[in-house]
Amino acid sequence: MDSFALIEKNAEKVTGLSVSKLREYGPGRFREYLESRKGTLRFRSFFPVIGRGNVLRDSLVSSCEIDSEIDKILED
Repeated sequence: MDSFALIEKNAEKVTGLSVSKLREYGPGRFREYLESRKGTLRFRSFFPVIGRGNVLRDSLVSSCEIDSEIDKILED
């Protein structure tokens, strides 16, 4: 078994979803699925924090929302 197939198999084992289902789910829907199985998700960061701050804001952002924000920036 090649290493990519092993990664896919582990993802299926951890999430309970097939890789094809994972590809269909967007980030928001996947989070809802995980929360229904495990309860509320919590994200933690450990100091020192290196980077550009909280990129998740208050929730996950869809690719459509990101595209919309980029379009607004490029219009200026």
